[in-house]
Amino acid sequence: MRKVSVIIPCYNQGEYVAEAINSVFNQTYKNIEIVVFNDASKDNSRKIIKSFGKKVVFIDEKENHGVIYARNKAIAKSTGEYILPLDADDVIEPTYIEKAVKVLDEKPDIGIVYCKARMFGAENKEWNLPPFLLDKFLYSNCIFCSALFRKSDFVAVGGYNENMKEGWEDWDFWLSLIEKGVGVYRIEDILFNYRRHFVQSRTDRADSNKPLLYKKLFMNHIPLYLNHNDFFYKAFNTPVVKKEVKVSVNINHIKMLEKIEKKIYKLRKKIKQSILLWAALLVLFLLYVCI
Repeated sequence: MRKVSVIIPCYNQGEYVAEAINSVFNQTYKNIEIVVFNDASKDNSRKIIKSFGKKVVFIDEKENHGVIYARNKAIAKSTGEYILPLDADDVIEPTYIEKAVKVLDEKPDIGIVYCKARMFGAENKEWNLPPFLLDKFLYSNCIFCSALFRKSDFVAVGGYNENMKEGWEDWDFWLSLIEKGVGVYRIEDILFNYRRHFVQSRTDRADSNKPLLYKKLFMNHIPLYLNHNDFFYKAFNTPVVKKEVKVSVNINHIKMLEKIEKKIYKLRKKIKQSILLWAALLVLFLLYVCI
């Protein structure tokens, strides 16, 4: 039975973190390590996490660094073969890890396993996320942060990218794994519960900054996007993507390609002129010799 490390970053989530931890204790799969990273919380998070004693691996940071740093450090500290990130205000259903591990064990080509989900808190409803299709996933994320993956794949891609501090670090990470060649599998059961807050969440703030984040996604995964057959069509002909992706593509890649194309054109022109010049000189030389 392979060990699963559940990674819980916590920053001022003392109101919810015990519920998240207990949802992991309630799993039907038992070979689990819980690593909780207290990211310099200013509330009672530290006290609540410490109350679990040796049942959890507790990392207590003195300065706040953010969720990317927290996940990377906690995963580096973990000893499990499989990893499941879980935000401190979310909870998972009892069979989630068991069902996800079964997929990873039986399907070596699969490297990301997630499930259907529901929202609770400020909203209570099924989270209507579409199934994974790469054609759509490049432009719209359908995999929440709490999916299982192999630690070896995490190490291979260098973990979560620190340049995604404004948000979408999980989407960027999934793209890194997909670039590596791993497959994606969705369990057709609602096994993840995403808490919606009445105040604006980090996800909401990220969604309000889409042009910058699309730009970063593209720049972090240029080969993946450019090798996709429909990329340029979508970037320049699809209204939704036009608004958010075209800016990034224009500024960061198309202008660069245009500059290169102009240089090549000028070089060809010079070569052509040079060839014509040498041809003219050769003709003059031959005429001179013949005369």
